[in-house]
Amino acid sequence: MGSREKNLSFDPAPFRIGIDLVEVGKVRKIFERREAVRESIFTSEELRCSWEQKDPYVCLAALLAVKEALFKALGTGLSGEMDWRDVEVQRGTSGTPVLRLWRKTAQLAQEMGVVKYALSLSHTKDYGIAMVLLELAAGQKPLTPQGSIPETDLNLI
Repeated sequence: MGSREKNLSFDPAPFRIGIDLVEVGKVRKIFERREAVRESIFTSEELRCSWEQKDPYVCLAALLAVKEALFKALGTGLSGEMDWRDVEVQRGTSGTPVLRLWRKTAQLAQEMGVVKYALSLSHTKDYGIAMVLLELAAGQKPLTPQGSIPETDLNLI
C-alpha cells in the first residue's frame, strides 16, 4: 500500500468575528456608584443616548458588549495603548447602529486590512449581546499586534 502525503496549508479567512454577552445587573452594580468608570469606558454621546432610555444600564450593557466583541474580532482584547472610547457606537440615520473607530484602535484595524464590518446588538432586561464581523482586504493576512501603535485620528469605519 502506498503512502499518500497530505498537503495542508493555512489560508486565513478574510473575516474576523467577535461576540460578547454582558450581564445588565453587573453593569448596573459597577456603574451606578462609579461615574468616573462609566466615563472612562463610554463616549459622551454613548452616555447621552443611554440616559435617554427607560433603563440606561440595559443600553450600557449592549454597548459594552459591542466594545468587547470588536476587541475580540481584532484578536487583541483591550491592549497596548488602545482605549475603550476608541470604539464608539452611533445611531445611523435609519436607527441602525454604526461603529466608529478612533485613534489606536482605528490604526490597528487599518494595519490589519479591515475594509468593512457588520454589527449586530440586542438586549433583554438581563443581558446585552453583540456580534462584530470584520472583513479584511483581499489577500490581507491578519497581523499579530505587538508593541505600541502610532497615534492617528483616523476614522476608519
